[in-house]
Amino acid sequence: MAEQVAQNINLSVGDTVECTVEQIMPYGAFVRITSTGRKGMIHISELSYSFVKDINEVLKLQDKVMAKIIKIDEKGRIDLSIKQTQEPPQREARPPRRTPSVRHEVRDFREMQSEYREQNPAVSESFEQKMSAFLKTSEAKITDLNTRAAKNGRTSPRRRNNNRDY
Repeated sequence: MAEQVAQNINLSVGDTVECTVEQIMPYGAFVRITSTGRKGMIHISELSYSFVKDINEVLKLQDKVMAKIIKIDEKGRIDLSIKQTQEPPQREARPPRRTPSVRHEVRDFREMQSEYREQNPAVSESFEQKMSAFLKTSEAKITDLNTRAAKNGRTSPRRRNNNRDY
């Protein structure tokens, strides 16, 4: 008769209950709720705020724990959480990020660029001069490649694969 009275006690989501650990599995622990005698499960992710690799490091058989009911499904299965009965750990406050202003960065770059040009006057060519030098060397390299290909009896690399059937 005492068991029937104990099982008739209503449980609802949000209640904190005392439980006894009855079985430990790799994914969680099965417990018996002391007040009602009903079984419930505590998933491994609901044991602690920190990462738990092995449940046996946190719980042992016959341990008495306080857990919060977080879900009762349509089949009457009860999911519990030890984690939600504890205060979450305080996170260390990080200092706010300092974002430099764009003007400050541009000014610094321009100052560095002018200093570099003053120290290396031969290197400070204009864009047009650099482009002209690049085109000359590029044309010289292409001519050299075509001359080598002609000496070896080959056509230019672009025309080599045109007659193949794929």
